[in-house]
Amino acid sequence: MPINIVMPKLGLTMEEGLITEWAKKEGDSVTKGDILFIMETEKITQEVEAPQDGILAKIVAQAQETVPVGETVAYMLEPGEDPSSIPSTGSPQAVSVAEEEKPAAAEQSIPQNEPAAGAGSRIKASPLAKKIAKSYNLDLSQVIGTGPSGRIVAADVEKAHESGTSTPAASAPVANTTVETDVELEAGQTLVPFTGMRKAIAKNMLASKHEAASTYMYNTVDASKLQEMRETLLPYVEKKYGVRITVTDLMMKITAIALREHPVLNTRWTEKGIIYNSKVNMGMAMALDEGLIVLSIKDINSKSIGQIASDRVALINKGKTNSFGPDDISGSTFTLSSLGMTGLEQFVSIINQPENAILAVAAIIDKPVVVDGEIVIRPMMNVNLTYDHRVIDGAEAAKFMMTLKEYIENPILAV
Repeated sequence: MPINIVMPKLGLTMEEGLITEWAKKEGDSVTKGDILFIMETEKITQEVEAPQDGILAKIVAQAQETVPVGETVAYMLEPGEDPSSIPSTGSPQAVSVAEEEKPAAAEQSIPQNEPAAGAGSRIKASPLAKKIAKSYNLDLSQVIGTGPSGRIVAADVEKAHESGTSTPAASAPVANTTVETDVELEAGQTLVPFTGMRKAIAKNMLASKHEAASTYMYNTVDASKLQEMRETLLPYVEKKYGVRITVTDLMMKITAIALREHPVLNTRWTEKGIIYNSKVNMGMAMALDEGLIVLSIKDINSKSIGQIASDRVALINKGKTNSFGPDDISGSTFTLSSLGMTGLEQFVSIINQPENAILAVAAIIDKPVVVDGEIVIRPMMNVNLTYDHRVIDGAEAAKFMMTLKEYIENPILAV
């Protein structure tokens, strides 16, 4: 019986995926684990593998087609099986290859018709293209990408290898200003098509503003003891875990402890009711070249500061190399966004749906404050809470902020 290959679901909110290229063609024999096609979601790019040995008999969804989750993209047959058995519509024997997949490098797009790479930039290439280039010892920076948004695909690498020459990326044509569009371009203007990630960010941010009753609350806290704790723990954590702890590590742990005392902030809104999460999966906002992504440290309350720091470093490295998998960017129950490294004194974050709250942590800045009737200089920090008033009442949010302030100013009580 034909095996129905479907678009896998890689995360709770995934609704569709874009097939960027097929690694196999109709009639090819495949072995379990062979890459069938490359797909792109709103957040990552994934290699989809064959669930068993067989023949790729029919490709239903072509490259550059967007396919809903669970919809047929191809049919496989066992050796010797009659091709006439392939149905004209979806087969009941649908096989999702999600469980067979291995996390692959997340891809980002660049403006269409621009070089795939330039001086000081990262090369935009599919995982399959990278593997083939490595086997040929071919410099990808010298290959012109013809894939979506200028990405290098496998065919580009094969063409460069067969020709024996490769054109420098710098000689590629510049962005096309005559793309067919309803947008009228004036002289000097260039239209840069939206990437999957940017579309996802726009969709999610707009939904958050329209669907959540966002309300804001902020406080200013004395970070003296927080800094002292970091300095005390720094050499011990670095010796044991090989990483340097940051104020963000401490803030994520302290926030998680406070959430345990105020569980209504660690919830998720649904049309049928409020879901209370027994564990705190801390979302950590991270900026990429193409946009913003939220990485998730699972069950953070069960981890030491050293473990949290290690997880943070590992996730950031994955983000820098575009190698995170679906589990790394899903499942967060509350998000912390820190811009302390920028020196920003105060900012407000938008809720990362379907969560119900997010904490914005600004820079620690020395300021004059009154202590025991005297003006002294103390390292002060602003923390801003954005919460969904449909679920969280102002009184509950205020209690959480009071607890958070107490723990930040006396972190020994929390960690």
